[in-house]
Amino acid sequence: MLTIKIPRSSHLQRSHVNSSRCLRNESTVSKTCNYKARSFPLSDTLKSAEQILEEPIQRERRPTSEECPFCADAPIKENGKKCVGVCRNPQNVPGPLVFPHEMQTAEDAVRLQLNAIRDNNIPRMNHGVQVLYEYAVEAGQMERARYFGWSTDLYHFDHFMGKALSTFSDLLDSQSYEIMPAQRMSDGRTRVRAVVENKVGEKSEWTFVMVMRTFSKYKGCWATHRLMRSESSYLEQV
Repeated sequence: MLTIKIPRSSHLQRSHVNSSRCLRNESTVSKTCNYKARSFPLSDTLKSAEQILEEPIQRERRPTSEECPFCADAPIKENGKKCVGVCRNPQNVPGPLVFPHEMQTAEDAVRLQLNAIRDNNIPRMNHGVQVLYEYAVEAGQMERARYFGWSTDLYHFDHFMGKALSTFSDLLDSQSYEIMPAQRMSDGRTRVRAVVENKVGEKSEWTFVMVMRTFSKYKGCWATHRLMRSESSYLEQV
């Protein structure tokens, strides 16, 4: 009797292999799902998110409405707050108490600015920086300026305030200063130097490059074109 063996087709072999793989994968997935489904009880020291949110916030200081001298006496508004926005947005305050005037000399203008930035937060926060901005020739303009030496615009007072507080840190809370006589520059501007002793007793020399305004509400008044340290490399370029 003749026996003929018919070989199993290759596609049947692949089907068998794939079936075996599927069974193994199902087993693995089942084990993984069972593992993830396990729950672990929270310890006594851990709290749920709901419990954390229910706890009252312990403030280390009083809220702004009680700390701020501008908001402390303000009536409560419809939104339940007392803030009047003075300390949060400096542009909501009126003009500075010190500003250019025709009766001021170049040295007077420098002296008033040094006094204002020395007492920066009197009579209100950053009033001294506001005085510097009021004296700046290019304040409020979109064009690039070299007031600090490097190229930047003076359009936004808030941006100017940030740059001034970092650049002129030695002028804040200064102990004393000495203003040198004004000098006429070759280009027609006026240079006024001042030696300032900062709050820790270190001295530095600053140069105010002053010009006489020829237009705007401060026409005929001295204003600051540049303000930087006397050793700055920008001084001879601008």
